[in-house]
Amino acid sequence: MKTMKIWRKSRLSESRANSFANDRTGAIYAIAFAILAAFYLASCSSDDDNEDKVEQVTLYVSAETGTYQNVPDNNYVEGMLIKENGAANWECVSFLEITGFTYERGNEYELLVKKTTLVNPPQDSGNVRYELIRIVSQRKIE
Repeated sequence: MKTMKIWRKSRLSESRANSFANDRTGAIYAIAFAILAAFYLASCSSDDDNEDKVEQVTLYVSAETGTYQNVPDNNYVEGMLIKENGAANWECVSFLEITGFTYERGNEYELLVKKTTLVNPPQDSGNVRYELIRIVSQRKIE
């Protein structure tokens, strides 16, 4: 009978040990799952890097024109000079660069435009798009 009691005690001890081990393993899996889920959610929560940036800016268009190098054929072509509010230098761009705007030689403009900075621009063009909201001022320069 003594052997039977010892066997039962050792059997109970094994059962408790297995239960404890199973509880620990389950807890470890739960913690690992929670950590992985947190990393996954954190990486998906910031889509700012994958969206185009859209803002309203003031653009100035010079009465003078300039030249820029055309991308497809590398020829120099005439274009209008623009700069954003606060910028120091003029940039020469195509006369068609601002959607909805028609440039007239000899006029300088202040424009309110929607500026879209593309995250994934087409390979053969720039990463900025301008769309006219309204002409703030137009002045004939003689």
